Amino acid sequence: MEKRLLLAVGLCMGILLVWWKIFPPPTPGVTQPGTIGRALDSPTGSLPSMGVAPAAGYVAAEALASPTAAEEVVTLETPQARFELSSLGGVLRQVKLKDAKFLLKKGEPESGIELIRNVKPQIAPLRVTFPKADFILPDTVAWTVSRPAADAVTFRAETDMVAVEKRYRALPQRFRLGLEIVIQNKTDKPVSESLAVHVYGTQDPAKKGGGFLDYASANVAEMVCYANESPARSSIEALLKESDEKVGDVRWVASDEKFFAIALVPHPETPAQERKCGRRATDAVTGEAFLSFASRTVPPGGTTGYGFDVFAGPKYTSDLDQVNPGGQESHLSKVVNVTFAVLSRPLLYLLKTFQHFVGNWGFAIILLTIFVKLLTFYPTQRALMSGKRMQKLAPKMAELRKKHENDRQRLGAETMNMYKTHGVSPLGGCLPSLIQMPIWIALFSTLNYSVELYRADFLGYIHDLSSRDPYFISPLLMGGVMSFQMRMSPAGADPQQQKMMSIMMPIMFTGFSLFLPAGLAIYTLTSYLIGILQQLLVNHLEKKRVGHGSG
Repeated sequence: MEKRLLLAVGLCMGILLVWWKIFPPPTPGVTQPGTIGRALDSPTGSLPSMGVAPAAGYVAAEALASPTAAEEVVTLETPQARFELSSLGGVLRQVKLKDAKFLLKKGEPESGIELIRNVKPQIAPLRVTFPKADFILPDTVAWTVSRPAADAVTFRAETDMVAVEKRYRALPQRFRLGLEIVIQNKTDKPVSESLAVHVYGTQDPAKKGGGFLDYASANVAEMVCYANESPARSSIEALLKESDEKVGDVRWVASDEKFFAIALVPHPETPAQERKCGRRATDAVTGEAFLSFASRTVPPGGTTGYGFDVFAGPKYTSDLDQVNPGGQESHLSKVVNVTFAVLSRPLLYLLKTFQHFVGNWGFAIILLTIFVKLLTFYPTQRALMSGKRMQKLAPKMAELRKKHENDRQRLGAETMNMYKTHGVSPLGGCLPSLIQMPIWIALFSTLNYSVELYRADFLGYIHDLSSRDPYFISPLLMGGVMSFQMRMSPAGADPQQQKMMSIMMPIMFTGFSLFLPAGLAIYTLTSYLIGILQQLLVNHLEKKRVGHGSG
């Protein structure tokens, strides 16, 4: 009995270790909605140094003086969001979402989730620098503001050598701004310039992830660079230890969190040029991603310009897929951090399709679960039938163990001969589970990172399927149903061990589910309910087969 208990505990610990390996806990520094890009207010007007070497293209904020001009805030409105821009650097000061789903108070348009709450223009998204230019554009320079149209605003700054304009306009696409940066040479000699545009992100130090108790609410802020057909992402905590740079085909940089992102996507250049993206942490809670361009020479009296699309909003893949400035595919949807994207994206498509028919994301999850169970019906059925045959061999297995208890080699050989004689594969019950594992992981990732489930209601008491069940009803029901299903399953070669696992496994997985998103608990509950029905079918078919055989 003690050996069986140790084996059961060992199996549970092994599953737990695999779980934590596949789904590592979030790193400290969890953001609440509305904190992308927020920075700590320092009375000195600077950011404390954390001993991180500056990345190329970065101008340290602590070396910059605070702007002396009065701030003028300009608003650009779209149906989905309000963009507020500041004359202190022509930066993005705030983005407030307007869709009803993102209102913190129902029916109050001014209560929309805010993605940015910066207090320093030196660390506001879309700040520009010229690290290797013939001129210096200090943060203290005054920017004038003009409104060429109701949906556009232009910020202009001048030095003795150049004039720089940042031209914003509201785009008809969801959560989008257009940005054009133009550099004009005011001298009678060629001027070299090298533009870098910066995006910042911030974690809330008051909330920290790191375990199952806060897994559903964890919202790790990351800085992301998509270069050479691959996204590179790091938490701010990781960037404190090591900054990163990439050179090549850089399509975008972004400040990212679980459901929202602020991304800068450049238009293609003609001819194409290599770009550089860099990521670093400026302090314990603030991260930076910059995009820099190859140096250009501006002729006397001439101009050069750069075009961008700015995305700032919830990470709906349908919106992200449409961000293709200049007709060049940006792959911005890869800012969504899902596992097994080749499976996750079709599963999300199916989830949206089901929601379209039933009008509720909770019921859509149930329909998706049914679909997946039908998809894996055949391998699961074979596994259950194999388990039934193994159950019948239990008495013979007990005899073999008693007969060869002192000869493990002979016991193994006799066991394999018995399996072969009765047409039973010892891996019959494992392989179907291994086949289903990628689907399960993809489903987990899909349900955990889908903004569609954020603040989605179900059954009147769950008001956010991306957060944990507030009353723990679905995970507790799941645990009970799982225990019942395991007791129904064939006992296999060791009934005592099966009984022990039918107690410990439901307890362990119920403990997990208490703190996971409610959408996942609904999925697992539905899955086990369907598993009971399938086990009843297998029992019926086996009873019928045995009846015909005896007749």
